Amino acid sequence: MKPRLYLGLVLHNHQPVGNYGFVVEQVYQQSYLPMLEALERHPGVRVALHNSGSLFDWILANRPDYVTRLRGLCDRGQIEMLTGGYYEPILPMIPDADKVGQIRKLSAFIEEHFRQTPTGLWLTERVWEPGLPAPLAAAGVQWSLVDDAHFRTVGVPEEALDGYYVTEDQGQRVKLFAGSQRLRYTIPWHDVDDVISELRALSHSRQGGAPYVVLGDDGEKFGAWPTTYAHVWEKGWIERFFSAIEAEHEWLETITPGDYARRFEARGLVYLPAASYAEMMEWAMPAAAAAEYHRATAAIEAEGREDVRKYMRGGFWRTFLAKYPEANDMHKRGLRIDRKLESVRSNEARDALWKAQCNCPYWHGVFGGLYLRNIRAATLSNLVRAERLADEAAGAVGVRVGEQDYDFDGRDEVLLQTPWLTLLLHPEDGGMLSELDVRQRDWAMLGVLARRREAYHDALLGGEVAAAGDGVANIHGALRLKEQGLADGLTFDRLRRGGLQEWILPADADVAAFARGGSSAQFDPSGTWSKRVSHVEGGVVAVLSRRHDNWSLWKQLDVPAQGETFTVTYTCTNGAREPRRARFVAEWNFSVPQAPDGDDRIARVETAQGGADLAGPPGALDGLRQFTVRGSAPWGIEARLEEPCDVWHFPVETVSSSEGGLERVWQGASVSVTRVLDLAPGESWSSTVTWRTVDVDPVEYAPGGAREA
Repeated sequence: MKPRLYLGLVLHNHQPVGNYGFVVEQVYQQSYLPMLEALERHPGVRVALHNSGSLFDWILANRPDYVTRLRGLCDRGQIEMLTGGYYEPILPMIPDADKVGQIRKLSAFIEEHFRQTPTGLWLTERVWEPGLPAPLAAAGVQWSLVDDAHFRTVGVPEEALDGYYVTEDQGQRVKLFAGSQRLRYTIPWHDVDDVISELRALSHSRQGGAPYVVLGDDGEKFGAWPTTYAHVWEKGWIERFFSAIEAEHEWLETITPGDYARRFEARGLVYLPAASYAEMMEWAMPAAAAAEYHRATAAIEAEGREDVRKYMRGGFWRTFLAKYPEANDMHKRGLRIDRKLESVRSNEARDALWKAQCNCPYWHGVFGGLYLRNIRAATLSNLVRAERLADEAAGAVGVRVGEQDYDFDGRDEVLLQTPWLTLLLHPEDGGMLSELDVRQRDWAMLGVLARRREAYHDALLGGEVAAAGDGVANIHGALRLKEQGLADGLTFDRLRRGGLQEWILPADADVAAFARGGSSAQFDPSGTWSKRVSHVEGGVVAVLSRRHDNWSLWKQLDVPAQGETFTVTYTCTNGAREPRRARFVAEWNFSVPQAPDGDDRIARVETAQGGADLAGPPGALDGLRQFTVRGSAPWGIEARLEEPCDVWHFPVETVSSSEGGLERVWQGASVSVTRVLDLAPGESWSSTVTWRTVDVDPVEYAPGGAREA
């Protein structure tokens, strides 16, 4: 009997650039290796498989036998390998040349190691935009997989999503399959007998020829997601599922999308809007809108109004770049580097840029993404490296000054670059620095994420979360807590976090209140500052000033053409008619330098008298003339003060969502030079801080340090 239902199983495995090696090893043992072994035991189950290039890089270096065994499955026709962007970028967010280049890089890898020429592409996070067909076709892609939600929004009925469609742009075509959200939510959560019964029902309900239903999902859900290893492997869910597929071969056949497209005709022509899977489109919305949308969809579903629900959609993936300025900064820095690489050739720079295009730190949903500091730090490091290599290839020397809207927010920034340092000033956004890069060390000093409200915080504040337990659960379900007391630790920042940010607070303000954002500021790092940038002998000087509430603040940034050093001179003037006593605070938010294979829980401020753990509770060090901020790297950044000042520090911690539930994540350290000022009417105070890199001795991690990622 001919099969009445064809089943497509498309598995996607990925590990982001910069992930911890021990994390990748754990996922390998819990998910990637067991699935490989299961497929070896079940030759009647055919799958399409996508491993990202960054995962393959780790596998080749650490588990090369996996490649040999996977090639064996490919040789016996059981696995169709999928291509994609090598480092798993969101394709619409990068230039077309990078799209094509990254896809060709992974396709070449597959041809070399698995003797297949891939025709299908795993579309990262199923983020589709109508302009994709042309670059995909240019890279040799014939088909891809999106979510069925993409099709529903344009009115394609559910019963018609049993094959593939053709779409095009500028005459370049690609075939599109609809991944089943229903299967994503039932596999592997429902009993195998129930899944097979549902597939049997589908086989009877489809009237057209060669009906096809496709599961496209993360391979990590089969063992690496919380609680799934016992369910999927120890209790034998996959073994029962694969055995059932083989036993039902008379009416059920697994076939890869590529083979299906070669054997059967398309269902027709379709044009899809910019979309992703349903959860992603909700996550992309601003927090308040996302919470409102979630309530609205829940109400519609409770009423059983699927006729309405199927046309509801959330936001647009690129909104993440407007939602999170830190993600936007990385993205726009990448575009800045791309423009430089248009006029110079550097394969090393291009590959570093491609690594920085890895999607993970540019968005956030149920996964940590942007909130994972190690992933963000790796992306920033690759961006620093790519731009340095591009400038070196161009022969750039001395101090270069640029002034334009680098981050596309409608306001001009000032870019100061030497072979040693990059500084990006925002005169119209608080006069702050968003970039302070130590270029020869490939490190971004200011990669700290602000503490902002997320839609899921409403459930936390309302007590609508559960403790993480042992029961098997879909991570897209109810929120869970990885630790208690998280609601008490919620603090939201009014401004983004960077460097060169100045505050004037009441004289009796303390660091604990400052850390909670509870200090009443007479002057804060916001608003528009006047600026003057000029070249001087041996470097460049940038002067910024602003008046507010009868305070006048002037700061001068001196950047020499050589060396990993710069100075900041502050001048604060009391413009009131009466004497004033207040506390001046010059805040810097540091991503402390970490060694590539070092313990990134190390974060310290060190002084001649000792120092403090920057991941510990808020604290103050009194009367310092010198201190160093360091991590596990053999270097740190030292501050030399013209006069004794206090140094405040506190950990910047967020409460964010991850696969395992809500958790506290250490994002970096706020370090401030502060001094109480007593100024008569018209009186000014002035002082200089010199920053420079210095070598430091190794330090051992002590328990009680930075939070785990």
